Amino acid sequence: MAKVEKLPLDQAWKNWDACLNGDDPNSIFQQITIMIWDTSIFRIILAARQAQVKKNPQEPEINDALHSFIDRNYFQSQSVCVRRLIDTSSGITGEYGIFSLGALIKDLKDYRQELTREKYLDLRNLPFDYAEIRKKEMEFIKKQPYGKGSFWIPLELDWERIEEAHETFDKLSGKSPTTRQADDVINEHVFDILKDKLDTCKKIKMYVDKFIAHSSTPESRSIQNYKSTAITFKRLRDAHQAIFEVANFLSIILFSEEHMALAIENPTFFNFWDKPLIENGEFDLIKNSFENYRKETEAWRSDGFEDIWRAIEV
Repeated sequence: MAKVEKLPLDQAWKNWDACLNGDDPNSIFQQITIMIWDTSIFRIILAARQAQVKKNPQEPEINDALHSFIDRNYFQSQSVCVRRLIDTSSGITGEYGIFSLGALIKDLKDYRQELTREKYLDLRNLPFDYAEIRKKEMEFIKKQPYGKGSFWIPLELDWERIEEAHETFDKLSGKSPTTRQADDVINEHVFDILKDKLDTCKKIKMYVDKFIAHSSTPESRSIQNYKSTAITFKRLRDAHQAIFEVANFLSIILFSEEHMALAIENPTFFNFWDKPLIENGEFDLIKNSFENYRKETEAWRSDGFEDIWRAIEV
C-alpha cells in the first residue's frame, strides 16, 4: 500500500471534523445514529415478543422463522457496524481512507507534536491570551444602562470560552493554569485510554472476522477461542456505549459539539405498531409469495446444471 502524504495540520483538522461530524453517510456519528436507532427498534420488537410469551409461555403465538430472521440480521448488522467503527486497517485519508474511531485516534496521535496548545486554540478560532478581551467585556458591561435587566454579551467578548478551551487542554496535557505553555501537547496516555475503551469491542471484531466478513474454516477457528466471541445483547450494548462515549468525547474536546446517543424520533415513529402485517383472510399472500420463490429457485437447480455444461462444451 502506497504511503499517504501527511497533510498540513489545518487540513487534518477539517478531516477530523468531517470524519466525526460530517454529512457523509460513512461519518462516525452518521454510523452511530443508525446503529443506536436500529437498536431502539429491535428493543421494541423484543418487548412485544416477550409480552406475547408471557401471555402463553407454553405455546406463544410467535412465528419462529420471522423472529429468527429479525434476530440474525440485527446481531449481524450491528456486529459489522461495531467492527467498522473501530477499524484501524487504514488512515482517514488516501485511496484506502476510512471513517472510523480507530483511524481517527491513530491520526490524532500522529499529529500529537503539531497539535500544540497554541495551535489547538488557533484551529478553534480562539486567541491564546484573553486578558484584553476580558478587559473589553468589563468595559461593555459598565456601559449598559443601570436597571436595564439582562443583556447579551457579544461573542467576541466572551473570554470564558477561551478559558474553557485552555482548561480542556490542561487536562489533555497534564498541566495546570500556572504551568501551561503555548507548546504543550496532548499526553500520550489520553490516546491509550481511548484505545483501551474501544478494546471492549475486540471480541465482536473477532466474531465478524470469523463468521460474517469471512467464512473461516474449523482449523482457522481452532487457533483462537472463537466460542468466547459469541455475540450477546449485553456485549453489543457495552460496545455501543464505549463507541458513543469515545466519539462524543472527541467531538466535545475538539469541536465543542455534543451529541445525543438516541436521536429524537420522527412524529410518525409510533404510527401503526399495533397493526399486523397480514390481516385475517390474507394468509394465501404468504404462501403464494413463498411458493413463487421456490419455483424460481428450482429453475436454478434444473436449468443451471445444464447451462454450465453447455458453456463448457462450446
